[in-house]
Amino acid sequence: MALSPVWYSCLQAAEAQEKKFQFEIAFPEKFDRLRLHDIEYKTRNIEENKEYQRLMKASVTIHDAYLNCEPLPIEHAPTRMYTSDPRPEIKDIDQKFKGFFTIQSGYEILTEEGYQLIQQFNLGQGTQFFPIRLYHYETNQPVNHETYYFMCLTDWRNYLLPEFCEGELKDRQRLKGNVTSYRLLHGDEFNDAIALLSEASNCDLDLWHDPGLHDSLFMSDRLKQTLEQAGFLPHWHVLSTKLIYKQ
Repeated sequence: MALSPVWYSCLQAAEAQEKKFQFEIAFPEKFDRLRLHDIEYKTRNIEENKEYQRLMKASVTIHDAYLNCEPLPIEHAPTRMYTSDPRPEIKDIDQKFKGFFTIQSGYEILTEEGYQLIQQFNLGQGTQFFPIRLYHYETNQPVNHETYYFMCLTDWRNYLLPEFCEGELKDRQRLKGNVTSYRLLHGDEFNDAIALLSEASNCDLDLWHDPGLHDSLFMSDRLKQTLEQAGFLPHWHVLSTKLIYKQ
């Protein structure tokens, strides 16, 4: 029987990087993004510099946990994104980036339409979605009336076969379950660059992270086809994977 394709969402590709928005997320009681914006580019006194260092450390801690697919504590659930982009068309980003987009720090954001669609699929037990609004830094007022959804993917499966990958991988470190993590180098994002165990074809999840590949996102063919039909696929930057039978 033919295997159902598995798709790699390569959000690290150069094309994907060019389409990221310069938005930033605030995490209540943990990371005050508005305050960081106030002091980031000014000449800081000693106390402000300590505050700046504290905020930056909090930002890195949250971001590292996110990339490691750890659940976000509810008490720090984000409610706001911020932008300093003055262009009037920024209020209509959900029309240009239908369904899904990423922001500069790598966080994945769904529009209302994308959120409603993806709820039809198996995303695991722990994946979190937090409704957020987009605000201007300067006015601290909403840019539009849209609700977006910050996606925190927590469920993972390990199917990566680095020895069969054609894209150049860089060995990073050992992570979950003593799995060695690799990074796909820029310029090596192409169809079938990533090799997976054939079992990935029957994965119980429709969207998952693989701890063997840093900052990875894989999706089932069922999800890929539905996103394509809805016109939401382009900004996921999907590539085909190579499925390998292995004893």
